[in-house]
Amino acid sequence: MKSGILNSVLVEQVRNTAAWLWADAACRPLTEIFDSSVDEPLDAPGALERALRLRLAAHYATVATFVPTDVDAHIRHHMWVLVPDEDTFVRAKGCVDEAAARDATQVSARVTEGLSGHDGEWFSVRAGALGRALVLGLDAEAAQLADEIDAELDREQRVFAGAVARGAPATTTLKLATTIAHNLGDLSRVVDAWPKGARVGELHTRYSRLGHSDGAGQRREFVLAGELNKELMAVENHRFLALRKPRALRRSRELLLPVGPWFDEWGEKIGRSELLEDADRAEVVEALLELHFRSPVQDGCLRALAGIHRATRGGLAYYGTALPARLRKEVGRGRIREAIDVPRERFEARIDGRYRAALARLAKGAGERRRASA
Repeated sequence: MKSGILNSVLVEQVRNTAAWLWADAACRPLTEIFDSSVDEPLDAPGALERALRLRLAAHYATVATFVPTDVDAHIRHHMWVLVPDEDTFVRAKGCVDEAAARDATQVSARVTEGLSGHDGEWFSVRAGALGRALVLGLDAEAAQLADEIDAELDREQRVFAGAVARGAPATTTLKLATTIAHNLGDLSRVVDAWPKGARVGELHTRYSRLGHSDGAGQRREFVLAGELNKELMAVENHRFLALRKPRALRRSRELLLPVGPWFDEWGEKIGRSELLEDADRAEVVEALLELHFRSPVQDGCLRALAGIHRATRGGLAYYGTALPARLRKEVGRGRIREAIDVPRERFEARIDGRYRAALARLAKGAGERRRASA
């Protein structure tokens, strides 16, 4: 049986993107998993569970960093296919429970009201385990996994519904919407990849396309979150691949990127952080400019540039000599200049206005559809 990646290679990948974990005493139980891992064949006694535990730890540690480890398919699909029997399954599920109990705020700047993309990672892994339980005929284990997935879905629904009901600002509600849309999308992709025999039951229908109006198990709040994400947030939360190049951003948990497009504060942090030299900041500015020209409609990278501008004596022009000539001349004009001239408060008010208008329109449309179907 092949593990897909050597344990030692995976640990080096974690060190490459999140070496700061080893300096944080609170993360010691996590780093001990990495430090104790060895390369071993998966057919050795207990090796499958140890490999799964390591991959879950690596995913937890890096999924919200600039360079995540690429183990999604392993922890959601491939390793569960290798689980041969009930005893191994129970031990493997215990690894998932351990991972899901960890605090996402230790490794992510994208936690809103206790909700994060990590929550979706864990119920997606549980969905992968559920598919295997159905194949193996482990009814009790399957029922427990379904209960755990349902409990997390219920929690996410309550958090989002509560934010909408109390009129929370866009900085809260839209972050929740994009997180939930991401989480539901992951869940749907996992159950849609279940073996054919597992895809014929009620559970597949329950968990597929929950954020879409055509989903059989749809919930009104999830559909609204999906629509808001598609209209206002999806363009703002791509993978920001250009930010993988500035290695200085990997020096601390403090430098992790939050949910976009609210990057003003992050940009100011980049401009002032004692963890960074001017050469590091110039590299970040270059990466943000590259992001802007690849996706001109995206506001987040512009807000980050505006934040760096405010936090830097001399503004963005200070980094001009360190930039490629093709980018240097763009720093003070076009949408970049416009972003610099718009205060953070006015930008956030503009986003909030767009959110309120979209929410009213979507709510009205949903009401009309309900009346038409009555």
